[in-house]
Amino acid sequence: MRATEFLIERWTKQSVKSYFDNKKQRDIVKSDIKVSQPIAGCVLLKYKTVPDLARSFFRLAEYYEGNRYGKKSKQVTLVDFLDQWIDRDGEVDYFKFWDGFNITDQAFRSWLKSAGPLSVAEQVTVDAIQQATKGMKKFCVIGVGSNDSDTLKHELFHAKYYLDADFKSAVDQLLKDHATDPAVKTIRKILINKLDYTDHVDEEIGAYLYAGSQLKLVFGVDPKHLVKLMQDLN
Repeated sequence: MRATEFLIERWTKQSVKSYFDNKKQRDIVKSDIKVSQPIAGCVLLKYKTVPDLARSFFRLAEYYEGNRYGKKSKQVTLVDFLDQWIDRDGEVDYFKFWDGFNITDQAFRSWLKSAGPLSVAEQVTVDAIQQATKGMKKFCVIGVGSNDSDTLKHELFHAKYYLDADFKSAVDQLLKDHATDPAVKTIRKILINKLDYTDHVDEEIGAYLYAGSQLKLVFGVDPKHLVKLMQDLN
């Protein structure tokens, strides 16, 4: 196939423009990340896009999840990661839909010690975290790649759950009191059987109820009473 025929078949005017525009700046730079502190001890990194966020956090997040919930501290290589996430059509959806992350201080420091060479995106992220948390002993980093308020609320829940012992106790008690609620049982079953959650199920149930979104879409439930109770714990 000649080059012109390839371009006619595979490319459009807009896709060509987008491709070359993106080639001008392939690497993430400091100015691409907006840093703030929504609550004490919580550092928020807001990226311009979901792919920018995901490529910056995926190794750190995979290490954190394994270390925290699977009792593993193995670093995840890019080869291992792609082998797990790439489908047989060559798609890696992780970089398109994973729009929120949360990482504790302990996980961040542990990961960094053995992470080895960092990618450009990872180095920019590490520099931003280290600068924003300078002098902090306990902190939680959350990252988002969109303007979705519910994603931010979901990740803020995880930060508060880690940073605020009183909030954590109140959440745990609320979930214990409503453990037999049909909505809670449904959410728990789907998290375990379809979304592969294991040891942190209660925390994740709390995060979904706190955000109050996606409950109908993901779990097929609409427990407004539980959402109000969880959000009233602020």
